Amino acid sequence: MTIITGIGYCAGSLTSLGFIPQVVKGFQTKHMKDVALWQPILLTIGMVMWLIYGILLREMPMIAANTLAVILNAIVIWQKLAYK
Repeated sequence: MTIITGIGYCAGSLTSLGFIPQVVKGFQTKHMKDVALWQPILLTIGMVMWLIYGILLREMPMIAANTLAVILNAIVIWQKLAYK
């Protein structure tokens, strides 16, 4: 692994893991009133596009980070809709 790839994995991990506190809080409180639905939807669309871009370039750090971020944002969207 090159240092550039390592930086990619580190950056992707940090930005993707940043969604975990919101997911955990949603499961704990069953309350998502303060989360605007459009925000995770826009983020998910953008991350899916980054994921496609990463797949086309065969860039594993980009693929891994955006796969995790899409999953976490999908959970946030589900929580927002389920906990109305």
